[in-house]
Amino acid sequence: MEKPQSPVRIALLFGSSMWLLTALAAWMYQLDYLESQEAFASGRQLIVHSSSSGYIPGAVLGTFIGGFYAFALLALRPDKGRNRKAAECVQKVTTYVAVGAVVLIFVGHAWLSNRWEAKAEALGYQPCPPLTLLINRMTYQAWTKNLDLCFDPDVSHIVQRGGPEESKAVEAMLEQRKVN
Repeated sequence: MEKPQSPVRIALLFGSSMWLLTALAAWMYQLDYLESQEAFASGRQLIVHSSSSGYIPGAVLGTFIGGFYAFALLALRPDKGRNRKAAECVQKVTTYVAVGAVVLIFVGHAWLSNRWEAKAEALGYQPCPPLTLLINRMTYQAWTKNLDLCFDPDVSHIVQRGGPEESKAVEAMLEQRKVN
C-alpha cells in the first residue's frame, strides 16, 4: 500500500502553486498593459485589443487568496485540534474574498475593456466592423484610424492572431505602399 500524502505537503504544494500562478498572472497583466501603452504611443494605423486581460485582476486576487488560505491552515494546523476558532475565521474571510474575486473577474473585465476602448476612441481609433479582421479570435478586436484597412486583403493576410508584431507588420506594409 502507498503511504498517503501528508496534509502539510499538500498545503505547501497547493499554496506555492497558487502564489506562482498569482505571480504569473500579474506578470501577464503587466506585459499586456505595457503592450497597450506602446500601441497607443506608437500611433500605428491598426492596433489590436484583447479583452481577456480584463479578467486577470480578479484571477490574481483569487489565486492569491487560495495560496493564503493554504498557508494559513498550514500555520494554524486545525487538524491537530488547535486553533479551530482562528481557522474558522480564516475560512470565512477567504470565502468572502474569493467570492469578491469572482465578482471582480467580471466587473474588472467590463471596466478595463471600457477604459481601453475610451482611450482608443479618444486617440482616433475605431473598431473594425464585425467579420472583417480577426474573425477567428473571440476576445480580440482590431481598431484602426482608417476603416479601409479592415477590408484590405493584404491587412487581412497579415493580421491572423492579433499580436503586436502583426500591427507593426501592417504599419511597415503601409509605409512600403507610400514609397511605391
